[in-house]
Amino acid sequence: MAGSNRDTKFDAVAGGYLSAHLTQRFTERTFSIFNNSDRLIELAEKWKNLAADKAQGHIFEQLEVIKFNFDALNKDSDLFAKTTASMGLPHDKVDIVIKRGQTIVREVQAKSCNSAARSAFALSDAEYKEMQRLAPSDQIEKIKDLLKKRIDSGTLKAQDYEQTLRNIKKSLEHENVSSPGTTYQESLDSTNVKVAEKVADDFKLKSALTDMHESGKRAGNIGALATGGISAISGLYSLHKGEIEVGELVSRVAVDSAKGYATGYVVTAMSKGLTHTTTYYLGESVARTFARSNAPVAIASGVVNASKSLISYLNGEIDDERLLEEISHTAITSTSSFYYGALGQVAIPIPVVGAMVGAGVGYFIGNILHQSGLIALGDSKVVKEAKERRRAVQIMCLAAIPEIQKNRLELENYLESYFSQRKNEFLGSFNMLDNALCSWNPDDFVSGLERINNQFGASLQFKSFAEFDGFMRSDEAFEF
Repeated sequence: MAGSNRDTKFDAVAGGYLSAHLTQRFTERTFSIFNNSDRLIELAEKWKNLAADKAQGHIFEQLEVIKFNFDALNKDSDLFAKTTASMGLPHDKVDIVIKRGQTIVREVQAKSCNSAARSAFALSDAEYKEMQRLAPSDQIEKIKDLLKKRIDSGTLKAQDYEQTLRNIKKSLEHENVSSPGTTYQESLDSTNVKVAEKVADDFKLKSALTDMHESGKRAGNIGALATGGISAISGLYSLHKGEIEVGELVSRVAVDSAKGYATGYVVTAMSKGLTHTTTYYLGESVARTFARSNAPVAIASGVVNASKSLISYLNGEIDDERLLEEISHTAITSTSSFYYGALGQVAIPIPVVGAMVGAGVGYFIGNILHQSGLIALGDSKVVKEAKERRRAVQIMCLAAIPEIQKNRLELENYLESYFSQRKNEFLGSFNMLDNALCSWNPDDFVSGLERINNQFGASLQFKSFAEFDGFMRSDEAFEF
């Protein structure tokens, strides 16, 4: 099982990079809600010296935008709303626009007054034409009743009231996306900066959790598909070889798919959480840079893989030595994957592809560094085995050195004694040869040669010149 855990570590990293890219739209929408929430606080600060019943109108618009965008996030819709004031158009006749991309699909006029009658009158301006009319949700029914009565009374503004009645809504909505509505009292309360901060923090938290959950679900599906597919292919091969039964194949694919879903969900959800935590404490620009570097994915996958090792240790499947080795491996490969993933994205400016290639190279290099022991949280298994072998060899060598030195000394003494004796024999034999040549005494010459042969364990065939001469004169055949 430990080996399987090691093999799936890069799957978590690679799946995290892919999922982070495919779910980026959720993160962008969450960033937008964070901005909307910050603007709510800014408006409360800006209008805090204005009478609350006047300031609440600006707050009303912003609350509806936040709620609409939060529902769009929940429904994975590409619609989003903005106030014209936030776009630098505070005096525009349109209060809120709903957009899809760069296209405005709906214009909205929002009015929140301290009575239904005033809200109805404010919404019934002729220049608003067929805009969506938005009023406090707690006033909507009374406003409709008032509009019907004024229309029935035959007032000069009957046509304007009819248009208002046709378009009035209790919440900001378009297609299947809508806010739940905002009451007058809710807008009034949110003019207080502390209340606005609480509301903003609540929406930030809810949107971050939604991003984590929705992104996690999609990442889980990707992980389940990938691991399930790989498991099915390997299982079919084993089935073909007769190593497993069909039931075991189905069970294996189901288990691996479940593990892939869980890993994909947790890694992606955690990485999104890290990104939004950075946004909350350090600001959006830092968070965007942090997210683009893929650091959240690297950190999340590292935590998940380390947790798997810890669970295996708590279950008694691995010992503490193996736990330290696996955590060390996770830390090094995750860090290396992060750095090389960022480098790969720069070198290959294709979304996901560059990061995936770089992360793969980084994981491979990190694995080599860990296995070599050049970088590790403690020695790896390979390094420990190598050290044990070195220690054993060192002990053997230390024991052999004195014996080798002793044997060498004995050999040197023997050689010195042996060669000194032979040296005297050779010198005597050569002198005998020299004297025999000078005196022309062939028998002394033969005797000198015999002495030299004897030093090599050999003997001449003829011991005197007379024997050699007799052999040469005989008819006996001879061989060299």
